[in-house]
Amino acid sequence: MKDVAIVGLGPAGRALASACAARGLSVLAVDPRPGAAWTPTYGAWTEELVGLPPGVVRQRIEVPELWARGRHRLPRAYAVLDNAALQAALPLDGVELREARLDDAGVSGLAAEARVVVDARGARPAGRRPQDPAPAQTAYGIVVDRADAAPALAGAEGILMDWSTDWSEAPDSPRGVPSFLYALPLDEDRVLLEETCLAASPALGVPALRERLRRRLLRRGVRAGAVEDPLARETVWIPMRGRDEPAPPDTLAVGTAGRGGHLVTGYSVAHSLRSARSLADRLAAGEAPSVADPARPGDLLRQAGLRALLRLDTAGTVALFEAFGTLPVHRQRAVMARDAGSGSLGAAMWGMFAAMPPAGRAALVRATLGPARRPPDTRA
Repeated sequence: MKDVAIVGLGPAGRALASACAARGLSVLAVDPRPGAAWTPTYGAWTEELVGLPPGVVRQRIEVPELWARGRHRLPRAYAVLDNAALQAALPLDGVELREARLDDAGVSGLAAEARVVVDARGARPAGRRPQDPAPAQTAYGIVVDRADAAPALAGAEGILMDWSTDWSEAPDSPRGVPSFLYALPLDEDRVLLEETCLAASPALGVPALRERLRRRLLRRGVRAGAVEDPLARETVWIPMRGRDEPAPPDTLAVGTAGRGGHLVTGYSVAHSLRSARSLADRLAAGEAPSVADPARPGDLLRQAGLRALLRLDTAGTVALFEAFGTLPVHRQRAVMARDAGSGSLGAAMWGMFAAMPPAGRAALVRATLGPARRPPDTRA
C-alpha cells in the first residue's frame, strides 16, 4: 500500500505529490501525460509565492493597474509564472508515475493501492459539456510584440482589469455580459492581451470574446496585422464553483476538482501551491485529511459575491470595481485572497459597497438578494 495516490498532475496535484514525497510518504501519481509541460498562463501576487524559488517568476509587474471609471495603481507586485521553472521547483523524486486516464470508478479503485486517494483532475475531468449552465470564467487572448501592445497599455506597466466598454458596438450604452481586458507582459518582448468574462451563466463563448477583443484593440490603435495574426493565442474556461458532481467515493478532491478556486476571481494556483504543503503536513502526521468547507462564513460571502457578478449589468460591474480600486491595499488583499476570513472579507465588501454611488448600491443589493433574472445577452 502506498501512503497517497494522486490523480492529476496539474499545479494542485503535482504540488501535493512533491510535498508528500519530500515528507517521506510513498506516493503514486497517475496522469495521462505525467511529463507534459503546462501551457496556460498562470499569474499570482508575488507575496503568495511562499517557499518557491525566485526563478518561478517569468515576469514581475511591480505596480499593476485596474481601470474602471478611473485608473487605479495597485501597490502589490504581480507575477506571471514560468511554468517550466515552477514544475522543476516541484520535483517528483521518489514518486511512482503511472500513465493513465482514469474515470471516477478508476479513481475510487485506487483505494486498493493507497491509504489516501486524492482527485486532482480539475473541474471538468470528462471535458466541457456543450451549453454548460454552470457559472464559468472564460477568456480569449493573443500574444503580440510589446511595441504592438503599447496603444492598449497606454503607459501602464500591466493591467489586471480594464473595464472600459470599448469592446461594445455601442460603447456609451453597452449591451451584453460585462468583460474586461487583461494586459500583461510575458517577458521583455511579448505581451498577452486577453478579453475576459469574469463570470457568466451560461458562459460567454470564445467567438464573442474574440470579436470583443478585436474591436477593442483596433479602436485603440493596435496594429491590425498583430490582432489578426498574433504570435500565439490562448483560451480559458474556468468553472467558478469547481466540479458540480461530487468527488468519487472515498477520495479527497483538491485544486479546482474541490473548492480550491476563488469563487469571485477564479484564481486557484497560488492557493493550491500553499495548501499542498499544509495538506502534506497533515497526511505525514497521520491526521484525517480535509479540504475547504463551502459552508464556512468566508465562502458564503464569496458565494454572495459570485451571485452579484452573475446578475450585475455592465454599469453595475464598473461601479463595483471602481469601488474596489479605491480600497486600501489590505482590503483589496482580502477580496482577492482565497483564504481570507469572514471578518476581513466582510469589512472589505462593506468598504466597496460604501464607496459606490447610490444607484450602484441599489443595483448591487438587487443583484445579491433579488430573484434570478433571465440569462443575459451574450452577444459580442
